[in-house]
Amino acid sequence: MGEIVGFKGLAKMKKTPVVMADTDEMLEDTEAEYNYRKKFSDNWLMIIMALSVLFIGYHLVTAGIGMPELMKHNAIHLGFLLCLTFLYFPAQKGSPRARPSNIDIALSVISVLCAVYTVYNRDAYLLRSGILVMSDYIIGSISMVLVLEATRRTVGGQMLWISIICLLYMYLGPWMPGVFSHRGTSVQRIIQAMYLGGDGIYGMPLSVSATYLIIFVILAAILDKSGLGKLFNDLAMGAGGRLVGGPAKVSVVGSALVGMISGSAASNVATVGSFTIPLMKKIGYPPVFAGAVEAAASTGGQIMPPIMGSAAFIMAEYLGIPYLTIAAAAVIPALLFFGSVFFQVDLRARRLKLKGLSKDEMPDVKRTVMRYGQMVIPMIVLVWLMMQGRTALYSAFFAVCLTIILSWIRKETRIGIKEAKAVAVNAGRSSLAIGISMAAAGFMIAAFSMTGLGIILADAIVALSHGNLIVVLVLTMVVAIILGLGLPTSACYVITASICAPILIKVGLSPFQAHFFVFYYSCLSTVSPPIALAAYVAAGIANANTDKVGWMAFRLALAGFIVPFFFIYQPGLLLMGPDAAGNLVLNGANTMSMIQSVIFGLMGIWLLAVSVEGYFLIAFPMWLRPIFFVAAILMIAPGLVTDAVGTALGLAGIAAVLVIKKRRESAGLAAAA
Repeated sequence: MGEIVGFKGLAKMKKTPVVMADTDEMLEDTEAEYNYRKKFSDNWLMIIMALSVLFIGYHLVTAGIGMPELMKHNAIHLGFLLCLTFLYFPAQKGSPRARPSNIDIALSVISVLCAVYTVYNRDAYLLRSGILVMSDYIIGSISMVLVLEATRRTVGGQMLWISIICLLYMYLGPWMPGVFSHRGTSVQRIIQAMYLGGDGIYGMPLSVSATYLIIFVILAAILDKSGLGKLFNDLAMGAGGRLVGGPAKVSVVGSALVGMISGSAASNVATVGSFTIPLMKKIGYPPVFAGAVEAAASTGGQIMPPIMGSAAFIMAEYLGIPYLTIAAAAVIPALLFFGSVFFQVDLRARRLKLKGLSKDEMPDVKRTVMRYGQMVIPMIVLVWLMMQGRTALYSAFFAVCLTIILSWIRKETRIGIKEAKAVAVNAGRSSLAIGISMAAAGFMIAAFSMTGLGIILADAIVALSHGNLIVVLVLTMVVAIILGLGLPTSACYVITASICAPILIKVGLSPFQAHFFVFYYSCLSTVSPPIALAAYVAAGIANANTDKVGWMAFRLALAGFIVPFFFIYQPGLLLMGPDAAGNLVLNGANTMSMIQSVIFGLMGIWLLAVSVEGYFLIAFPMWLRPIFFVAAILMIAPGLVTDAVGTALGLAGIAAVLVIKKRRESAGLAAAA
């Protein structure tokens, strides 16, 4: 039997088989995208490998020398995705696990035939000025059904039902109540819009998947195979392993670094958490807290520049701006998020009087750097190329080529034919859920476009909120979190942005602020109770209660839920500022105001950590927590007045703690005497 292991470091966990089994089970139970066949018979393994090599090879060639007309390229991309999806993902629990069923094979073949038909007839369709013939309607209908079934298998029921409801809404418009009524759309028009329309299954989301996302998935798989993940983990361990509460701090730093090459919260937990969670428990952290630290830190990996989650690339396409602009704007919010988790970890360690790792438990960082150090060069070159104005596609392709070349410097990192096949298999499998969810998002986008539902919802919510910005922001946050409970981050962002971004823009926000706000909460949904997906995986590794881990992870990530409100009211946190005409523009923030925002922001989140943990030098009384919390909010909120008041309030709280500490010490000495 051949075995296929997910990329992003999951293969490394064979060293801890019990954790690996638990992690796989947690991933499968948590997210549909991990419920794929992991073992195939040898013959099927060869077929999967051949298809994966063709899939990844096609995208590398088109990234390097140019791609065909976009619709043809998207059709080829979706054909590969659907074909591999039906081979990888069983239709139901009782389906064969070592091979695809006969129905799966038939669906895979039909997927390829639909893609071939679409590519072959694209020119004829254009010559007919967009008029469909009967064969187009048939293939279009089949393609829609294939996408819906693939969505059910890879993403889950929530995305499937959203897509079906959108289709029904388009058709049943005349029978809808009140403002939701519209003239209706015929079945023929629905098929045309969904199949060959600019907003359907071959629309913008799938275009992003077929260009930017797939090449970065390939880059992530190659970097991981070459040892960059181990380099990051060992560097984090070397930097913080021996500090107070060292393993937890390693978890924060390591998840931030590994998150740059994975962009997935659940896989980040599985990768880094497989060794940090046991270490945290070993030095004395409670299992619930250990799992929560990893869940919160891994969630932050999606917002960590320079390589963020897939939703960031979709946002760049939505806004028509360079991806590097988004990565640069994410720096300060990401710094505040990880700073908050780090401070809480430190305070908890000091409260529990925990120590770091011993010298014997530390990795040989020098040896790791000598073996894998050169593999960080492609990341540096990637960022440098984007700073020079190169597209993300070109930069990522160049980084892929450079990674392969540099991997041959040492035997430990070398990517030969065998390793390249493994990379193709892992990259191909990892792209399925993202790509299919992007195709499914086309159902909703087309429905909004053809029925005017987006405008209706925008008007209704603005009227409901009476134009109050804070009410609209809270409603948007709630929508993003609810949708994110069962969707991949990328799909959650596409749907929430389609619904809420126009509303935020209508109440006066810039498009960049609106989309960034939606993006942030789409990412944070993975640690939002009651269904915190990242926490579910972490709880499995930590052998802790899932609900308790979820709520603790929410506490640790609390700063992340607060910061987006402040970069709405103070765009400088996103590097935005007014131009000469007073209009808000990107990269227009004043340098001094940014420095002030960072300094006082970090001080504010430290006070927030003190408030949440109830500890600074001593465990202080409950009545002091609100004082530190209000001081934290005032200091995180940019502005000289709020910073001054927050500082004064924070100093008053610290002074009160010092007084209480001195009294307790005096009382202790008196009792001892």
